[in-house]
Amino acid sequence: MKHVAFLPALLVLFAPALAQVESLPAPVVNPNSFEIVSNSRYSTHSGFTSDLSDTVLSNVLWAMSRLPVFGAWREFYIATPENVYIYDPAGHVMTVHLAGDHRFSSNSAFEVGISTETDEEAGLAIQAGLLAGVAFWSESGCTNAGCPMAFAANHANSNWNPTHTINMVDVFGARTGTGLTDSCVALSSDSTLPTPQTTGPDTFEVLVADLRMDSLFQTDMPTMEEISQVLWSGYGTTPHRPIRKQGLTVPSAVAYYYLTQRIYLAHDTAVFRYHDRLPPGNDLSTSDHRLELVFSGDRRTQLRAACQRLPADAPAYVVLTVGDTTNSWQTIEPGFAAFQYLTQARAMGLGGHITLALTTEERSAIQTALGLPAADFPVVVFSTGQYRTAIEKPAHQARAGLELRSVHGLPARIEYWLSQPGLVEIELRDLAGRTIRSWTEDRSEPGLHFATWDGADSNGRPAPAGVYLCEVSSHGVTARSRVTVAR
Repeated sequence: MKHVAFLPALLVLFAPALAQVESLPAPVVNPNSFEIVSNSRYSTHSGFTSDLSDTVLSNVLWAMSRLPVFGAWREFYIATPENVYIYDPAGHVMTVHLAGDHRFSSNSAFEVGISTETDEEAGLAIQAGLLAGVAFWSESGCTNAGCPMAFAANHANSNWNPTHTINMVDVFGARTGTGLTDSCVALSSDSTLPTPQTTGPDTFEVLVADLRMDSLFQTDMPTMEEISQVLWSGYGTTPHRPIRKQGLTVPSAVAYYYLTQRIYLAHDTAVFRYHDRLPPGNDLSTSDHRLELVFSGDRRTQLRAACQRLPADAPAYVVLTVGDTTNSWQTIEPGFAAFQYLTQARAMGLGGHITLALTTEERSAIQTALGLPAADFPVVVFSTGQYRTAIEKPAHQARAGLELRSVHGLPARIEYWLSQPGLVEIELRDLAGRTIRSWTEDRSEPGLHFATWDGADSNGRPAPAGVYLCEVSSHGVTARSRVTVAR
């Protein structure tokens, strides 16, 4: 890894307290969809070499930082053969935190530690980082591998001098192995769920760049195809077989798969338990994709009353429970699944909202509301459905509040539909979240409008080729889409 110091050497001699800052390559967009990356993912603890591109590190850190923040802090620490760094998402740069090699694995290329208030939030970031690495794979094989390691986290807390306790560490290295596959093994044994799709139209990076949570929903229930896809994405079986077990879209400590038989769906007709194993549901070497009836009738009103932080009008809720809320191996796993749910919802044009860090009172009330077993303690609730926005489009057009055409020429045409007149703010950002261009328009009429972007940044210089995010905001509501610029 090459260091890029922004301070002259002489200045460093007289000001040793000033930290060395390293730039990172810009994040890149790989050609692989979120679904095929999820279906192909597997973790490995060994066989690494340290010869891995800085671009992989850049994408991993960028993806991990794109997630919503739930607690008072979130810190990223990176150990390389040279130093331990702290990552600054705003500038997409790393600052030297501790000089020298302090890696857990002497063969790893880099190790990323995440520090948050809760294991559940840490799990979101860990899963994002793992898939960011997998997104570089091809059908012919993988070029890198990563694995969350508790022993590495213990090592980091003892040797990296973190400000707050590091919840988990992703260990990455160069490695060859099995590559991407679209083979689907999540087949329903009783036809209660349609077969999920293992490929999709949007790449992993494009979805993560637009990742967000929604709090307003339409009341229409998602289709069974959409529910099936979300449930599989979060905790469905894949072709990988670790330790003679059928692997999942997410990792698990020693492949224990703690969420097995502990995922529930609150539907408008019933409460269901999700199964990814054949009946009776506890044989981890098998594969299934089905729903089991737990309680007939609509219990969503009771669920909303049990946890008033939930979006009040979401049509469907997925409740993740664990057997021991004091076991970090168990509490981090719902975070893995929650990242999958949120990203899959975005891929299908659905809204998604994650509620975590449930209180003891909320857990007990949710158990009662849904009739859950006493040993299943709720820790995360994912709400989903069609999101509702003040920026709307006619029913015959796309469901999103804003449709921005993906173009290969300029100027780019930005079309949006307003339900009421007013000021409209338009902003173009790159994948690192940096504003490229922004402006405001005053619309005196509701209806369909358009704006154009000539491809220049705020200084009038041509923006580099790549994928950009476009945000259109009006009356406190934002609609997002993307534009591709080729030069």
